[in-house]
Amino acid sequence: MKTASALLAAAILGTIFACGCAGKNNKGTTATDGAGLELNGKMPEKLPDGLSWYDFKEDKEIFAYLDDQFEDCFVSDVTVCDGRTWVYVYDSGSDIFESHVMSFDKDGNVVTDFTCQDVFSDDISLDRMTGGSGIYLYAYDFSKDRELLYPIDTKTGRADPSNSIDMTAMLPSGKSVTGCAFAGSDLLLLASDRNSSVMVADPATGSVKKDLELKDFSKTYQITFLEGIMAAGSDKAVVWGNTSSNMYFGRIRYVVVDLETGEEKALDELTGLPLHNLSSCGDDLVTVTDEGVYRIDPDSGETELAMPFNCSNCNRFLVNNSDLCYADDDTMVFYYSSRNAGPGQISNAVCYFTKTDTYPASGKDILTVASTEDLDYSISEAIMLFNSQSSTSYMMYDGRYKANTNIDYSNTDNADKAALDALTSYGSVSDRLAMDLMSGTGPDIIITGGANEQLSRGEYFLDLSDYIKSNSSINEETYFVNAFEAMKYNGALYQLPIGFYVDGFISSSENFGGRNGMTFDEYTAMVKDVCNGNDPLFDHQLSYSRTEVATKLFANTSEMFIADGRIDVNNEAFKAILDYCKDLPAKAYYDGKDLDMEFEDYISAKDNMPVQPDRFRDFQRFEEFSMRFENVSFCGYPSIDGRSASVGSDLAVSVSAQSSDPDSCKEFIGILLSDDIQHSLTENIPVNKKCARELFTEEIEDHNRWHEKGYGSSFFAGTGKQIDPAVADRYIGQLSEATTSSFVYHNISLIIYEEVPAYFEGQKSFDDVCAAINNRAQTVLDERK
Repeated sequence: MKTASALLAAAILGTIFACGCAGKNNKGTTATDGAGLELNGKMPEKLPDGLSWYDFKEDKEIFAYLDDQFEDCFVSDVTVCDGRTWVYVYDSGSDIFESHVMSFDKDGNVVTDFTCQDVFSDDISLDRMTGGSGIYLYAYDFSKDRELLYPIDTKTGRADPSNSIDMTAMLPSGKSVTGCAFAGSDLLLLASDRNSSVMVADPATGSVKKDLELKDFSKTYQITFLEGIMAAGSDKAVVWGNTSSNMYFGRIRYVVVDLETGEEKALDELTGLPLHNLSSCGDDLVTVTDEGVYRIDPDSGETELAMPFNCSNCNRFLVNNSDLCYADDDTMVFYYSSRNAGPGQISNAVCYFTKTDTYPASGKDILTVASTEDLDYSISEAIMLFNSQSSTSYMMYDGRYKANTNIDYSNTDNADKAALDALTSYGSVSDRLAMDLMSGTGPDIIITGGANEQLSRGEYFLDLSDYIKSNSSINEETYFVNAFEAMKYNGALYQLPIGFYVDGFISSSENFGGRNGMTFDEYTAMVKDVCNGNDPLFDHQLSYSRTEVATKLFANTSEMFIADGRIDVNNEAFKAILDYCKDLPAKAYYDGKDLDMEFEDYISAKDNMPVQPDRFRDFQRFEEFSMRFENVSFCGYPSIDGRSASVGSDLAVSVSAQSSDPDSCKEFIGILLSDDIQHSLTENIPVNKKCARELFTEEIEDHNRWHEKGYGSSFFAGTGKQIDPAVADRYIGQLSEATTSSFVYHNISLIIYEEVPAYFEGQKSFDDVCAAINNRAQTVLDERK
């Protein structure tokens, strides 16, 4: 596969940001992005030397063709070789399961189409297509218990069953192939049994040149099981695996192995980058972030921002979740695939970046957008739409304020530690953002998880209540106005939800006694009578320790403890919370559990729970319960006054009070609330009721189609029941009735985390714990005055 390091080694013209930043409209040193472009003022008339503009194209034509050709298909792998795009696709809609290797020219025309089952017997399982010094089919021969590679002739597009590379024959007895890759002309094998090793072999002769035994990765790198291998040039390999058998905590970690010496190094420690993805293409090792494509030197760990996304109007999410499959001096090609894409999203695309002499952002006013989270599909699409439509402004990404960028690979099952780390990170980011907003060096627009009390001040953000009131299309009939109201802080809407979720219990209305909220006494009675004594807020929730439950219930009733800049938790409401949590198990459900191994038991136990807690971000859980109960309803978590389920958001937008162009910022909000963007939301419910109803109706229709075909259900196999379309309207109604506002006080939640365990464990009295919380929390509140 042809590549050129020159493109990926583009000059780095600046650091991520400069110190001593001046205001957005003041003279002085200004913040810059990773490519050295200033984040305020105007875009330069001409890009600095070493930077180029890249046209971006999402090529969906190939996948549209496949959808037309096959009743039901799944694309497994995509690569680029010899000027063509190669696709490995499973045809699962026909009576006979078939797989195809297909190649397409640059115009999307089919060049070759090889049906593998025409020449391969049923004993051969053709698992996937892989690249390297050419293109290969990775296969397993059941009749001989062999793992094989079949080269594909790129001229004919075909593989020959008599021509294979026998990887099993290269291994010592008892070992199996976990992964393979090509480093130049050598074949790298990740061989595993009780001890794993990287083997360097000659694919032509089958001889093994080196067998490098790996250390105990579980002790050294917290990797519980290895999953794959890739080449990093001709003398390095990268192996990777998951750090926990618990699905909620596992993280992929990458380790560089020197093929000459066997020396190992954790790649994240070398680079200092959060490595959520990694690709190998030719001699290049790259990772993608919201800022752009970074080239990594596997020897030193040095990174270079080879292609900054601020120099291209692209959907960053697509590329950030893609694999690089080709690069030369002028072009980068990525393959994006998602099994979880929503109806308004792209599920498959080949993404092309092509260097061009045009520069559409020249001289435009700069508008900066930052996010405390990874940019999702919808926000990325909205940024791209804004830049395409605005004739005066160009939106740049400011990457200084993302929370949780550090990955704790050592935390394999500790829920409290994960929550504390998140609270600490958000608190730190909020402090930095508040300081920069006040000085005028912060972003124009910030995307947050919403309900952040620390940032809900008029000195930081504009009150967007008037924007909502002046928009005649926003009313109770068209939007979830309750979501807007719940996000208000002291009557002001500083963080406008683009999407939202409802946090509470789900069951039949009868199980809740017809209520939409419960006091602690009512909740205790329901646990006994309906749940057979199994508390659903703890059992099978799989996300809360009793300390975390306490902070959640505190957030749901925070106005009972904090008002007018003063805090007092020494009252009946807080004691009810702590007394309830004190009776929960001391050990979090996570601790010590291999949830991957116990997944079936967990699912069956959860299915039998008549009342379940969750954050409802889409239609699936309501859909599931509608097949079990009549009159499915939401109910709030226990509280002293029996309040409803809470409304939150993982996707809220704020406009800096210091922005020099609030009108353009509001144009961007209009795009976020538009049908196109609202219909593309997946991890949050659209605030636009029309789009929400369309998404829910589409899911019902999809489920019923699967049921008619005899597949059971698209999400819940074996239910054997179609869904009444009227369930979508009931869901809309239930979402509209959730009104509890749940604001997160990150720094105060940290204090609660540290103080309340002493009460749970009987080390301190309630009065002593309250005094400690009040004293420490009041100091935090006073510092903000």
